[in-house]
Amino acid sequence: MKREMLANNIASAGSIFWRIIGQLILPPALLAWWGSDRYGEWLFITSLPTLLAVADLGFADAAASQMTMEIARGQRSEAIRIFQTILAMTLLICVGLIAAATPVLYLDYFEIGRVRLDADAMAALYLVSCYSSLLIVSRLLLASLRAGQHYAESTLVYDAIQFLEGVAILWAAYEGKSFFVCALLYVCIRVGNIAYLVFLISRRMSWLPWGFEAFDWGTFRQLFAPALAAMAMPIALALNFQGMIWIAGSTMGPAAAAVLATVRTASRVVIQLVGIFSRAAMPIYSASVAVNNQRSRDVIDGIMRLLLLFLLLPGCLAFGLFGGDLVGIWTHGHLNPPSTFVWLIAIGALFHGCWAFSANLLVSINRHVRFGFAVVVVTCMITPMAWPAARLFGLDGIAVTLIVLELATLLAFAALNDRPNRARYQLWPLVRS
Repeated sequence: MKREMLANNIASAGSIFWRIIGQLILPPALLAWWGSDRYGEWLFITSLPTLLAVADLGFADAAASQMTMEIARGQRSEAIRIFQTILAMTLLICVGLIAAATPVLYLDYFEIGRVRLDADAMAALYLVSCYSSLLIVSRLLLASLRAGQHYAESTLVYDAIQFLEGVAILWAAYEGKSFFVCALLYVCIRVGNIAYLVFLISRRMSWLPWGFEAFDWGTFRQLFAPALAAMAMPIALALNFQGMIWIAGSTMGPAAAAVLATVRTASRVVIQLVGIFSRAAMPIYSASVAVNNQRSRDVIDGIMRLLLLFLLLPGCLAFGLFGGDLVGIWTHGHLNPPSTFVWLIAIGALFHGCWAFSANLLVSINRHVRFGFAVVVVTCMITPMAWPAARLFGLDGIAVTLIVLELATLLAFAALNDRPNRARYQLWPLVRS
C-alpha cells in the first residue's frame, strides 16, 4: 500500500503541478493580450466543457469505483462487462451532444444579458461542444486505467498532454488568432490525449478487450443510481463555478466574470494541494473496502484530517489576508479585487474543502447516493439566488451566495453521507461520530 500510495501521490502532485502552472500563466497573459472583456467572453465559451462533461451521467466515476473493487477481488470478467457497458453508453451520449450542438453553427450571434457572442464565437462554441464529448471519453478511459492500478503512469502523461491545451491557447492569443482557432486547438490536442489513453489500455491492460460483446443492461441498471449520484458532484461544481461566471457576466458584464473567475481560481490553489492526496487515495480506498482492509482506511482517514487542519485552514486564512495583493501582482495590475470580496471567496473555499475531499472517498466505493442527490437539490435551490444578489450587491453578493451554498452542502454531507456503518466508515475528517 505504501509504495502504491507514494506513486499515486507523486502522479497526483504532478497533475496539480501542471494545473497550477496553467492557472498561474493563462489569466494574466490572456488579460494582457485580450483585455478583460474579451477574456470574459472566452470564459463564457470555455465554461461549456465543464457543464457538458457531466452529461456522461457520472458513469465514468461509478464504473471506475466498481471496476477497481472487481479487479481487487480477481473478477476480471465483471470488470470487462462494466467497461464495455459504460463505453457503449458514453459513446452514445457523446454523439448526442455533438448532434444537439449543431444548430449553433447557423446562428450569427447570441446575446445573454450584457454578453454578446458573434459568429466566430458561436463557431468556437460548437467546437467546444465537440471538445466536451472528447473530454467525456477521455475521462472514462482514464478512470479505467485508474481501476487497473495504473493511476500513476496514466495521470502523469494525461495531465502533461492536457497542459499543452493551455500552451496552445497562449500561442493563439499571442498571435491574435480567433476564438475558432483556439477551440480547434483544444479539439486536436484532446484527440491526441485520447489516442495515448487507448494505447496505454491496450498495452497495460491487454486483458480488457475493446468492443461491446459484453454489454449488459443489468450492469447498466446496477450502476445507474450511483452514476447519477456521482454526476451530482460535477454538476454542483459546474453550477458553482461556471454558473456563477455566467451570472456575473450577464448581470455586470464580461469584465466582472473575469474578476470572479480569476479570484476563485487563485483561491483553489490550496484546495488542489489537498486534492493531491484525495485523488491518489481513491483507487486504494476502493480496493481496501473490497478486501475489508480496515487499517488502510484508517490511515487514509487520519491523513485527510491532518491535511484539512494544517493545510486547508491556514491556506484559506492566508488567501484572505494576502489574496487581493497577490491577484494584483499576478495579473500585473489588470485586476485589483476588493479585500472584502477576497475574504468572502476564502471562506467559501474553506467550507468547500471540508466536504469535497471526503466525498471523493464516498464516490470511490459508490456509497454516495443520498448525498449526491442532496447536492443537486441544494445547488439548484441556492445558485439562482446569486442573480438578484449580484444585481443588488455586485460581486460581493455572488460571493455570499457561494458561502451559503458551500455551507449548506457541508451540512448535507454531515447529515446524509451514505456510510454503511457510521462508526466504521468515518469519512468526514473534522468530526467523529
